[in-house]
Amino acid sequence: MREKATVSHVLVTLQFAAIVIVAWPFFTQADDRLQWLAISALGVIVGLYTLAHNKLGNFGIYPEPIPDACLITTGPYKWIRHPMYASLLLFMLGLAFYRNAWPNYLGMALLALAVFGKMHREEKHLHERFEDYSEYVKRTHRLLPGIY
Repeated sequence: MREKATVSHVLVTLQFAAIVIVAWPFFTQADDRLQWLAISALGVIVGLYTLAHNKLGNFGIYPEPIPDACLITTGPYKWIRHPMYASLLLFMLGLAFYRNAWPNYLGMALLALAVFGKMHREEKHLHERFEDYSEYVKRTHRLLPGIY
């Protein structure tokens, strides 16, 4: 089993620290900001849809695949390679807009940095692990269907 690199530990730590910063209520929110939580709700929906196709136990919090991981290409994975990351980013983006304070936006930027770092490391490992991953990459986008 391959050891997790220090950079993976740093990225996971940064991800969880950023989640706390985004979610922390730095300022009181006005009721007129509730519409931003619709983005968070979309993130929850994407996450649940993803879990219906990629069961718990087939993935972990580190960018290195777990030993018995399977490549999933159905459901949301038919269009994007990282729907769990998309789900997390949508959920936290809605929360950052709802909170509407500069520390929350800073946390969102740190979260994006951590997720993009993890995503790129994970893809490197997936290319090594799965023969058909290169073909899968050619027909899908990373986070946004048809865009990126």
